[in-house]
Amino acid sequence: MSIEVLMQDAAKKENFMVREGGAAQDEILALEKYYKITLPNDYRDFLLKFGFVAWFGDYICGLVSEETRFGKTFSVYKKTDYYQDFYNRAEFKSVPTDGVIINKYDGGGYYFLFSQESERAGEVGLFLTETYGQEVSKFKSFTDYLSFLVTGTPDPESIEVDYDKIMDIIED
Repeated sequence: MSIEVLMQDAAKKENFMVREGGAAQDEILALEKYYKITLPNDYRDFLLKFGFVAWFGDYICGLVSEETRFGKTFSVYKKTDYYQDFYNRAEFKSVPTDGVIINKYDGGGYYFLFSQESERAGEVGLFLTETYGQEVSKFKSFTDYLSFLVTGTPDPESIEVDYDKIMDIIED
């Protein structure tokens, strides 16, 4: 399913909002330059057309003006920088640097979109606080992740967690 079709479905959700007119190309290039990455094409297209998306109960970070009421909540810059700082502790696995945070996980953690330079280009991984920053599941693409939020499919692919590593952290 295309991003446009998914966003038409998302528009039916309560309190749906996007950035009117999407983000400008130079804003996207500035984001890539700031993090020294190349964004996957589907996320770039999403930013160009919609900027970000939110509805009652969920959102996807993007390029939103900080002056707006939701600038801090939905900004890909704010989320990525926050989680890089939060997980920069000895007991946590560091946030990857080859991409950006596109959403938080309400149980504690974040969804990370891997850049084109990554071996995992375009994938979205869920990293949890309770697993000390280890990844627990993933989607094959940003579009699959958006589809999951809007339609409930496809299900994420599970990733095996290293519980021995967690026990070592707990015992220290």
